[in-house]
Amino acid sequence: MAVMHDGRRRGLKLAACAILSLALLFLPKVLVQLYASEQRTRLTGQIWAAPSEQEAVERFARWAAGYWRVGGERDFWNRLRGLPKPFKPAKEPIAFLSGGGQCTEFVAAARWVLGDRLRVERHDLLFPTDAHSAISVRLSDGRWVFIDPYLGWIFKDKSRLLGLGELRDRLTAGHSLADYAVPLKADARAEFYPSLPETFDAKAFETLPARLLLPVKGRRRWSLGEIDGDWRDVKKAGEGYRLTSHFFYVGRRYPAKFQFHYLLPDDGRAYRFAFHLTAAPSRADLPPFSIAPSIEDKTLRFRLAPARRALIMDTARADTGQWYGIDRFEVIAEEPYPPGGG
Repeated sequence: MAVMHDGRRRGLKLAACAILSLALLFLPKVLVQLYASEQRTRLTGQIWAAPSEQEAVERFARWAAGYWRVGGERDFWNRLRGLPKPFKPAKEPIAFLSGGGQCTEFVAAARWVLGDRLRVERHDLLFPTDAHSAISVRLSDGRWVFIDPYLGWIFKDKSRLLGLGELRDRLTAGHSLADYAVPLKADARAEFYPSLPETFDAKAFETLPARLLLPVKGRRRWSLGEIDGDWRDVKKAGEGYRLTSHFFYVGRRYPAKFQFHYLLPDDGRAYRFAFHLTAAPSRADLPPFSIAPSIEDKTLRFRLAPARRALIMDTARADTGQWYGIDRFEVIAEEPYPPGGG
């Protein structure tokens, strides 16, 4: 009888230890949520004491630029991201508390702070040589304003915050960026924004069409990269031709809804495209193209008739999350065009 009681006690102890261990695993998630909520309440009290929504957004941007550290330092909060999924704290409070991270983390934190009252969206930008994400906020009157606390900027016309489209229109008309750019910190970086008129952009719920004019006029053959199993040379070469830093893959690599338009000159010639990939693709994993490719091992081939001036890859309609690096990107002009071409 004593042996039976001892066994039961041991079983109860083991069960209690298991429950306690499980509770301890959930503890970081609970504590982060509680602490972040308390900090957010304190901050929003200061932000919403502003006399207008626009001033509240500006207050948030100034706070964010001063508090968060660009670069993703591995502080205590960031280390909690490595916990297994059931025990990992939610993205927004961790982004808010960590004080660092990538530009998309700033969007998550902005949504955590401002999202109860205003619509906050990630705003994706494809610059000629790079890519970036900042924040667009819709005010209650329906107007969108654009802020970039990650790089440390807001953009104003006198006292009025501008949306990204308004800023682009002014720069396209020949105005100076310095007339509108307001730094939020001493080390604000503006290397992207002078080229805004050449930039493609869209909010997270929109499709971002990138119209890339290929420098093939007058050439029989043009290519980027060597067939060496590495897409990085294609990426670098694409930036050198100001074709954005997203020239190195096929498929949906990022959550943004990109639509790439590979544009040919209006020279009346027929062209072939070849995407030599770093791995053999599955047709089911490929995004939609405006012209169906033929697939030969690791290569996608397309034929464009003289009347067709664009090949379109629509990652906005790709939902597999699969992407393939481009080992070599090749365009070949054909004269005359072969019979039966697309």
